[in-house]
Amino acid sequence: MKFMKKGISLWLLLSVIFIAVLIVSNTVVYGLIIHENKKQIKKEEEKLLLGIGKQLAIEDSIKRALQSNKSSVALEQYTNKIAEIHGLDFVVIMNMDGIRLTHPNTNEIGQRFEGGDEKEALLGKEQISISNGTLGQSLRGFVPIFSGSEQIGVVAIGIKLPNLEALVEHASEEYACSLTISILIALMGSSLVAYYLKRQLLNLEPKEITRLLEERNAMLNETKDVILVTDNQRIITLANTAAKTLYVQLGGEFSLLEGKGIDVLIQDNDHYDFKKKDEQLYRQNGQDYLISIAPIVVRKKTVGFIVFLRNATASLLVMDQLENTTSYASTLQNKSHEFMNKLHVIYGLVDLEAYIQLKIYLNDILAPEEMFTNSISILVKNPMIAGFLVGERETFSNYNISLQIEVASELPNNLNYEKTIAIVNLYRYIHHVFIEEQGPQELAVIISCEKEQLISKYKTKRNKEECQKIISIFKGNYFKELLKATEGSFFIDKKPTEMIFIFKIKYEGDLL
Repeated sequence: MKFMKKGISLWLLLSVIFIAVLIVSNTVVYGLIIHENKKQIKKEEEKLLLGIGKQLAIEDSIKRALQSNKSSVALEQYTNKIAEIHGLDFVVIMNMDGIRLTHPNTNEIGQRFEGGDEKEALLGKEQISISNGTLGQSLRGFVPIFSGSEQIGVVAIGIKLPNLEALVEHASEEYACSLTISILIALMGSSLVAYYLKRQLLNLEPKEITRLLEERNAMLNETKDVILVTDNQRIITLANTAAKTLYVQLGGEFSLLEGKGIDVLIQDNDHYDFKKKDEQLYRQNGQDYLISIAPIVVRKKTVGFIVFLRNATASLLVMDQLENTTSYASTLQNKSHEFMNKLHVIYGLVDLEAYIQLKIYLNDILAPEEMFTNSISILVKNPMIAGFLVGERETFSNYNISLQIEVASELPNNLNYEKTIAIVNLYRYIHHVFIEEQGPQELAVIISCEKEQLISKYKTKRNKEECQKIISIFKGNYFKELLKATEGSFFIDKKPTEMIFIFKIKYEGDLL
């Protein structure tokens, strides 16, 4: 992937996205908090102003000053002390004409109250307002003062707006500190989340993931073998075109394979093993397949399986062709050497004029081959089986194994071509097992036909361990399917010095 043009890395992209989202969201939340905080402080200040005003409105010293309509140093000190205690900018007592009896600035005492927002209070109503006065723009609270049922004045309490804003800013500083800490934590968290997601994606960049996905789809859909991906419950999660085509042949719909159990495609569950990694021979609807199953491991945990289903007929045909080609070349070399040796012996006997010994030598050479050829040509009426047996002797000889074939009774022709193919396939597999499990260099087989049964007895002097391996193979699912196709059965006859494998196959022959 190094040749691909590198863009912004996924880790950086995710980090930038997370950080941007966090900054925007925190800024919005911070703005809303400050706005609500400002409103809350204002409400609390309004409540505080009215509360202090109501308390002052019931003070006897204030009432007496209003009734006498005279200010005093004691009253001024008292109101200034109240303002200092509660963090207020002014506490003003005014009579019904709006004349101030107290003020933080003594020069303003005896002057008319400024702002014009005191009129409602002079009419007996509590009021909160914002207006300009001698101290500048301020938040004001007005509370009427009564003596009995008669209103005798108003107490005005206020805090300048700059001081109110200072309160809001002081509260905002605490939120700003919290916001800064939360953003730092969010930055660290977002970086860790971005790193974790990158690790989950196997450190791949988006372009690399896209390319890998396209390459995977191309490989899956272009291959002719059936490929399936399943989860641990054997449910198909991915299937290539070949798998869907096989599903259609079995009566399903092309687009409905994913989500179904694997048994809708590979129907005999008992004939394959998910725990076995080697290729397994499998037979279904008369067709031979090779199954390969491999676990899908993610971070040392099995999350599913990948299944390859390959048509075994074509593969076995190619293998036979390669094997036959190799055997043919080897046979030519061996036979050429053997022929030259025999020719030299014959030439020597002729040169010595030992004609009697020459006749005996020629009989020894020709008699076994002539006997085998005659028995095959006379007793075996099925040309396909006869040709196969002749070829098998040559195949065994290439592996330095002597295959002695004895035809004990006449074998009639079988007009059922498919049944004959099944019999030949069974023989080929039996011989393949004996060749693979190499042992003694001699194998004898007796073939007879009795009561519409083709009986084949294989005699071998292999040891117990070697025979046990062969028996375990013949008990496998694939061999059982081959026997089933020929309506055959399998037996074992143990002798002290040899082991006899007996195969009985239903055979309906025709002597005509």
